Order: sequence, then C-alpha cells, then structure tokens
Amino acid sequence: MLQRIQTVYLLVTFILTVLLLILPMGYMLQDGMLETFKLNGVGAYRLVTDEAGAVVASQFEQGAWALFILICLIMGVTVYDILSFKKRIFQIRVAIFNMILHMGVYALFALYYFFLMPNQHVIEGVFQPSYTILFPLFNVVLTYLAIRAIGADEALVRSLDRLR
Repeated sequence: MLQRIQTVYLLVTFILTVLLLILPMGYMLQDGMLETFKLNGVGAYRLVTDEAGAVVASQFEQGAWALFILICLIMGVTVYDILSFKKRIFQIRVAIFNMILHMGVYALFALYYFFLMPNQHVIEGVFQPSYTILFPLFNVVLTYLAIRAIGADEALVRSLDRLR
C-alpha cells in the first residue's frame, strides 16, 4: 500500500536524489577563484566566481553525462519501486538494485574526479566535496530501511495466510 513507512523512506530517497541533481557536488578554490562542480543538463559546468561573488566565467565541462544519466535512472527506479507496492518480493529486488545504483554514483564521481577532470585543476586547486555528496549514502541507508519494512509486511501477509 502507498501509505506504508517504506513509501516514506523511498520518497525521501527520491527527494535527496533530486537535490543531488540540483545542488553543487563540490567546490574548488584555485588562484582566488571559486569553481563550483554542478550537474546541469547533460554534462557539468564550472561557475567561476571571485571573492566578491561576481561571476567571472562559466565553462561547460564534458564527461559528467554518465553521472547525470545515472542519477536520472536512480530517480526512475525509485519511482518504479514506490509504485510496485503490490509485488513485495519484486519491490525488495528493485530496492536492492537501487542501492547498487547509488553506490555507482560514488564510483562514477571518483572516475570523473581522477580521470576525466583536467589535470591542472586537480594539481593546482583544492577540491572540497559538498555535503550533497553524502546523499547517496543516506539513500542507501533509507533504502535498506525500506527493504526491512517491506520484508516485515511480507512476513505479516504470509502469517495471515497461514491462519486461513
């Protein structure tokens, strides 16, 4: 049913995933300039600002499209998981797949940071991840709690079937 606690867990997971797509994932301070790594559309852009907060330049970075697609896929899988409440065992399997996808966000972010980012940014600047980089970890915990609640519902339904 849609009014169960696992739906709340999965809905919070969806909201955190949308925020991960909207909010900056990290900052880099380089030569007195602040570069913001943020997914926007297909790819990522760096918004360069000076100390006063004025925008100096905006550069479009290619290569983060895989991260954008993965986050959109996670949002779709989460919505599908919420709507598949009638098939509880299948819902558990979809939630496990969703947890694996959330771990893939960390793998793709590390791949982008170490291999696809220009080397001068990594050497000259100091990259500081934002608090939004913790959202996939929170989503894994919330999805695990949803799996436990779905399992408890399935156990309750099976115990009521035995009484008949």
